[in-house]
Amino acid sequence: MKARLAGVNIISHLLFLLCGIFSLAGCQQGGAVGGDSLSGAAFQESSGDARLSVFLRLKEPEGPNLWMKISNLEVESYNTWFPLRTIREEIQRQDVRSNGQILAGRGGVPAGQYQRIRFTVEKAALDRDGEMIFLSVDNPVVEINFPVELNLAKGDSTSLFLTWDTAGSMQGTAILHPNMSLNLQSIPLVTDLAYVSCPALDTIYIIRTDLNMVCGSIGISGKPTTIAANLAANRLFVLAPKDSAVKTFELTSNSLIDQIRIPLSVKATYMTVSSDGKKAYLLDEMGNNLLRLDMQTGTVDGQIRIGSRPKYMLYLEDQNLIAISCAYAQKVYFVDATSLTVVNTVDTGGTPDGMLARDNYLFVAESSSNSVSVFELPGGRNKFRINVGIKPRRLVFGNSHIYISNYGSGNISLMKPGQLNASRGIQVGGMPFGMDVSLIRQWLYVGDEYKGGVSVIDLSSNKVAGWIELGAAPDTFVVVK
Repeated sequence: MKARLAGVNIISHLLFLLCGIFSLAGCQQGGAVGGDSLSGAAFQESSGDARLSVFLRLKEPEGPNLWMKISNLEVESYNTWFPLRTIREEIQRQDVRSNGQILAGRGGVPAGQYQRIRFTVEKAALDRDGEMIFLSVDNPVVEINFPVELNLAKGDSTSLFLTWDTAGSMQGTAILHPNMSLNLQSIPLVTDLAYVSCPALDTIYIIRTDLNMVCGSIGISGKPTTIAANLAANRLFVLAPKDSAVKTFELTSNSLIDQIRIPLSVKATYMTVSSDGKKAYLLDEMGNNLLRLDMQTGTVDGQIRIGSRPKYMLYLEDQNLIAISCAYAQKVYFVDATSLTVVNTVDTGGTPDGMLARDNYLFVAESSSNSVSVFELPGGRNKFRINVGIKPRRLVFGNSHIYISNYGSGNISLMKPGQLNASRGIQVGGMPFGMDVSLIRQWLYVGDEYKGGVSVIDLSSNKVAGWIELGAAPDTFVVVK
């Protein structure tokens, strides 16, 4: 039966292989950990029914500081090999150790069953105190069997994890035989997890907050952007604008259980969900609309035209209000969540974007004036404005501080509620955007659209403690809590 299926699909497989080879030939390769921008090649990966991401870890933190130049990363389905894009041509143990994990490759493949992965070692060396001692490669083509057959369906996005035993890779003092094993993704139960959406890849990556490493991924069509998690309801809500839908996943199984279609006339750009998971509110930035979805009946049960270019909203459930920042109007509208009527409006000094409610105050990031405005709640009386970095976009609270992502200056500003100034920023580089906090682990996660990953900041020291490499621009980062 397997042979007959392979025979039926051989022509399409050969065409896909040729397309993938030509695609790979035109791609540039990635560089240093956490330091490079996303090149155009990051979005020129071979297309296919499903997506595979290959991450590399170390078996032991200590070992010889080996270096390899690799190529021809491929996966096998019944003796047919399909190319993946090699994200890194050069792999060094020290880079992997510094981050715990790196992204080695990724690409699209046809739906089907897969049994092996392979790559070619072009060169190898031992870095001994800065001196590169080149090694002979015992067998340049490294083939690794999957522990079990991997079945990929159309729309899947799955992660594979290579573990490199650097000490076991040395044969004597001058020969390298890469010793690697491979594991399929195994996502633990929902505690100590975070989810990050990557619209360009139709993928949500899942991160273990105890290790700060990717442990799996979910394929979600429709360019997923805003995500919201509800641990009590065991639900993950995902806005998929290209599919004009809100999709609901079960957290414990990461399986799709429902999707609600959004009217085609609405181009939803942002979403928030009530704490009980019964209502979802959607912003249509270009159409200047706010919609309310009944998540139980799957219908739109309310709509209001609001401001000009609404960009962000915050659900103030204790006041039954939705605060909406409107870019062109330079206002924040307060809308009754039940009647969907505007009950108050306040003016901002610049283009309003992200917001945060804390201690009866509303903090509003004003991207055009490089400041944060503070308003009293309720009422909305303007209290004061605080200068921060360039183009502030999002705000989160953790460890008694408010953290502001400054998209234009590549840093994070800190301020304490009630104080009239922001303290020195934490330099992360790139274009910091979406953020969330793990209070249990005391981490601040900052998505970087420019470098394609997530910076990890230690809240106790307010210093960068790690980097989670994704190789694509993250949109929303949510810690399950």
